Order: sequence, then C-alpha cells, then structure tokens
Amino acid sequence: MKENLPENLQDPAPAEVETAEVQEIEVKTEAPVVYGDKVLSPKEKRKRSVINWLITFVGIIMMSASVYFFQTPNEITMGGVAGIAIVLNELIKGASEQVASILTQGVIMAIINVLLLIIGLIILGKQCTIKTIICSLFYTGFIWLFEYIDVMSYLTPEGMNTLTNQPFLELVYAILLFGIGGALIFNCGASSGGTDIIALILKKYTSLNVGMALMLIDLVIVLISFYTFSVTSALFSLLGLFTKSFLLDSVIEAIGKTKCLTIITPNPEIISEYILKVINHGYTMYDAEGGYTHTQKKVIITVCKRGEALKLKMQIHKADPQAFVIITDANEILGKGFGGTL
Repeated sequence: MKENLPENLQDPAPAEVETAEVQEIEVKTEAPVVYGDKVLSPKEKRKRSVINWLITFVGIIMMSASVYFFQTPNEITMGGVAGIAIVLNELIKGASEQVASILTQGVIMAIINVLLLIIGLIILGKQCTIKTIICSLFYTGFIWLFEYIDVMSYLTPEGMNTLTNQPFLELVYAILLFGIGGALIFNCGASSGGTDIIALILKKYTSLNVGMALMLIDLVIVLISFYTFSVTSALFSLLGLFTKSFLLDSVIEAIGKTKCLTIITPNPEIISEYILKVINHGYTMYDAEGGYTHTQKKVIITVCKRGEALKLKMQIHKADPQAFVIITDANEILGKGFGGTL
C-alpha cells in the first residue's frame, strides 16, 4: 500500500528523521546569549551585571558622601532632592528644633523620593525604571544611615560642624564626588531619581528637553537658598551647580568615549577574525581600489573601546604591517553594543 501513496504522504527516510532531530537539538543547545552585539556565555553575562551594579553603588555612595559630608554642613545646595531636603530642613529648624530632629534631611529625602517615584510610575510608566527606583532608595538610605550613625561627630574637630575650616576646599570635594558619582550612575543606565523624574514629566508635557528642564529645576532650588542661607553659601551653591553640570557631562563623555578604526588592507582575514573572536565586536567590510596602484583592497570599519583599540592596533601591525589605519574619536555611538559603560 505504501508504494501507491503519493510521495508527500509517505514516511520520511530514517536518515531524514535523524537529521531533523539533530538539527532541532542543535538549535536548543547552541542558542547564543547576546549582550548588545556581543555573544556571551550566561556566566559572562552575570559577571557584567555584577560589575555594572558595583559601579552603580560606588556612584551612589559618592553622591551620598558629597551631600552628607560636604554639602549639608556648609549649607551648599546643588539642586536635586538633596538640595530641596537641605533647604526644607533649615526652614524646619527655624520653626522647631524638635521637629527638625525628627524630620532630618535623610527622612525628608525619603518622603520626597517615594512621592516622586509613585508619581513617576503613574505618569511615566516604563520610563521610571526599576534600576532608577533602586538607586533612588539606596541614595536616600545611605544618607539616612550616615545621619543615624552620626558619622560627622567622629570625624569633625571639637566645636566644628565641618570637616575643615576651608569652605572652598569642601565645595571642590562636594562637586567632585557628586559629579563623578552621578556620571557613574548615568553611565550604567540609571539615575538617582528625584528631580530627574520631574524633568521627564516636564519633557512629556512641554517643549523642554530633559537637560534644560533639570537645569531649570536645580537653578530654582539654588535660588531659594539665597533666602534660606547666607549670600556666601548661596553663591557657593550657584558655583557648585554650574561646575557640577560641566563635570557631569565631561565625565560621562570621557567614560563612554570610543575609537572608530578604518582599516585598509589587501589581507583582511586575520584582522577580521581578531575583531570577531578576540575583541568580540562586529565590523563592516567593503571593497576598495587603490587610487595610485589600482590594486584591490578591503576596507574594514569597526568601533571599540580605547583599550580594545590599542590591542587591535598592535594586532594589525603584526598581521599586516602595510595596512593603512585611521583611528578617530567617536564621541557618541548609537546602536547595539554601545548603550552604556560595559
């Protein structure tokens, strides 16, 4: 009977069944784990995630230290929820020292941050990410912990409220810790929350971009300090705000800076293999012709981190000393594999 059936209804040959099963198994067992444009093992992916979170927490601790050790004792505000909390805590002290001892700066920050996070989740939805929520809560938590332990009392000389008697020196450290810490957090794909959420809401309902909205919010907070604190403290705050903004942008750009390599060579095999297997990046390759010799060559274009670019440059020199290489700075990259620091 089987011989009289049409071919498409007959049982497949045993070899065909075996091949199909093997192919199905291969698809299940060899599916790669992709991180950007890099193929990583699950272990490598977990390692990257751990490093990312460690850098994020270092940034949070730096920002918290800036607020607790330098900004608050010197009555310096550089915007953000910390700036609002410093101003409100001072106003509450003027009304009642007892209430101010309960509503400390850390407690005020916690209240404001929780309210802003709730509003952000309602209005912004997915834009208010889990990572930002975690960073915001830990940022507030570290400042509250410093207050609870009263770390300043162990570090300051007797009769002094500040670490040193040099306000400008403390302003410099406040800016450095706050700016670099914020840059590390932003570069890991998160933010400290707070006024960032207000800026995103303003962006959604007005024509302002996030950077301009954030600057205006921070400027308003600093201007209020002219009323709350002395003119000297307020002027320090204004200087700190603008310096912090420039430092933040500079550090973010420096961390994320990459190199674009254009490689012209008649022997692309070794170089392209090195880019894929060792540097672990993709590349674009196309045909070219020498203008003087009219010889056929290949042009390889790839983008990688500075350390990777150095390794690749050395490998190119080793594989093809006659290759023509152009290396330029790539200040901003949009695409797979270049969404953050790691």
